Amino acid sequence: MLTDPREAYDRCPGHVEATLVLEHVEALGPVFRGTRRVLRDGGTFYLAELHPTRQFGGTQAHFEDEATGETVVIEAFTHPVSEFVDAGAKARFSLRGMGEWRADGDEHPRLLTIRFDMEPHAAGSQRGGTGVNDLTDSGHIRPPFYRRESRHRH
Repeated sequence: MLTDPREAYDRCPGHVEATLVLEHVEALGPVFRGTRRVLRDGGTFYLAELHPTRQFGGTQAHFEDEATGETVVIEAFTHPVSEFVDAGAKARFSLRGMGEWRADGDEHPRLLTIRFDMEPHAAGSQRGGTGVNDLTDSGHIRPPFYRRESRHRH
């Protein structure tokens, strides 16, 4: 008999996606550990977030209140790219791809995407290391209307 409803979801999903939500979470560690707990062997954790350079420049999630016409700024926390990578490594994910996306005319990247995988052997494994390798686009989802940041300007 289940006494904790969270037990029913342990190791079930094959894919977890966080899109434009982690900027509203102060501490990333619990999110990554919780995702790791419920993700099944071989699963994928994909995130797409407002790029930290935008946040460092003052961009923050907001909306206009239809009743008052006022701009409402939503609380957000700036996480550098390394904080996402470190949280994934500490939760024993393998980093499989990272993208910095911009729309035409953008001076700085608009979105950051990261794909973490959970290797089948990693579930319950006590093996050391971070599992960070293979920094490629394999299996990456391209956000619509965005192009990938180029390392070289022409």
